[in-house]
Amino acid sequence: MANPTTNFGWIMPTSTDLVTDLPADFAVFGQGVDTSLAQLNGGTTGQILSKTSGTNLAFTWITNDVGDITAITAGTGISGGGTSGAVTVTNSMATAITTAGDLIKGTGSGTFDRLGIGSTGQVLTVAAGAPSWATPAAPGKVLQVVSGTYSTATVISSTTFTDSGLSVSITPTSATSKILVFVLQSVFTSAGDRSALAGFQILRGSTVVWAGGSTTKDTYGILGATASDYERLVTPLNLTYLDSPATTSSTTYKTQGAVENTAAGADVRFQWQSVPSQMILMEIGA
Repeated sequence: MANPTTNFGWIMPTSTDLVTDLPADFAVFGQGVDTSLAQLNGGTTGQILSKTSGTNLAFTWITNDVGDITAITAGTGISGGGTSGAVTVTNSMATAITTAGDLIKGTGSGTFDRLGIGSTGQVLTVAAGAPSWATPAAPGKVLQVVSGTYSTATVISSTTFTDSGLSVSITPTSATSKILVFVLQSVFTSAGDRSALAGFQILRGSTVVWAGGSTTKDTYGILGATASDYERLVTPLNLTYLDSPATTSSTTYKTQGAVENTAAGADVRFQWQSVPSQMILMEIGA
């Protein structure tokens, strides 16, 4: 008996042994087969056969690992993952939603955040570069009213327009809104001669939005003494102006005054003897 198999080395009976040694030869052969296939024995329900090395018949039984995926890595918008066992992945956008009607908004490259549901009647709009809920402006509707008063006396004897002290700020809810400006300002003028007139203007920030005209005569022809020397005029200045600021940022309106010339101590005095002045700003929906 000297006829080993090619792959496993099992000893097979030779033709000359078939008469004299057949039982013993088959016993040797059977034992070789049993020894070689021992690692294939057993296993439990659901297990699969796996190689333990490159050696022939180097097998073992393992729990089914289903496929050849070795790791799961969570990307943008997904959380979880892992490299072994049962792996769970979760939609991060879904977990960010806490209330029915919530929306997801982008906050940057590859990032997001929750936008909570708005209130009944609101519409989705953009404010300061980000989506938000807002109440729509009805055409011509008054959206807000802001007012302010000032009662500190301010004397201006310069030909350069100077702040009167009266100013009010408003933050429009829409860039398409208009701002209706109401000014009721206490003014006292004193002139050394009849040519010393007082000028007046309304500004939005540093921009003049109303100045009464483009020429010196128009600009300064708002107030003034027009009789004999040192004639004085005390009057409430009442003006209304409709402005289009085209912004949703805080905006300040103010008034300024100046004299046409400084002859004989001419000046213009606002809030004289602490008589209060008032400005009202009204936002009108487009």
